[in-house]
Amino acid sequence: MRLFLSPTSPFAREVKVALAEKNLLESTEQAYVDPWDSPAELVNVNPLSQVPTLELDDGQILTNSSTILQWLEFAYPTPALLPEKPADRARVLGTAALAQGVVESVVYVVIEGRKPPKQQSQQMLSRRRTGIERTLLALEDRFDCSRERFLLDGLHLACALAYVDLRLPDFDWRMGSQRLGHWYTWAAGRRSMQESAPPSQ
Repeated sequence: MRLFLSPTSPFAREVKVALAEKNLLESTEQAYVDPWDSPAELVNVNPLSQVPTLELDDGQILTNSSTILQWLEFAYPTPALLPEKPADRARVLGTAALAQGVVESVVYVVIEGRKPPKQQSQQMLSRRRTGIERTLLALEDRFDCSRERFLLDGLHLACALAYVDLRLPDFDWRMGSQRLGHWYTWAAGRRSMQESAPPSQ
């Protein structure tokens, strides 16, 4: 397999962490690209020029981190990232979706912040930042912070918290989410998180 990714993409990191957790990272070729430059090697397989993009051994192409993670769980079910019981799976997927929403909001804040000040929407920036803060406060209570397993909810949340630290260093989320902060210290120490960390971390 070949994974197209960029060093700081949180979506690509989610896939890279999953590959590491499933012991597939060493056998996966990693092609680092800048999707904003629309490099030919990426555009040829993904006309959207987005990462992550996964090229399978048979030549099929998978795009979008959620799609890739779903396929990895189906193709390589052990170790599992999703529990079998419907209620447990719903809980894990619900938390994973909230964490993904945090990532998407941070990406919005970053892109909006790169615009000239007069073109920025302060209303939307405030809305996104407030949403991030509310969500992390909610996850402080909803997420079980288990250290016995690392499922899809933990994977998404660990990548989300890492991305908040990377892109919003002024946001002290640990002040209101101390239990989550302690769990993240444990999660950030996992081999999969260490191997997928961007250069600046």
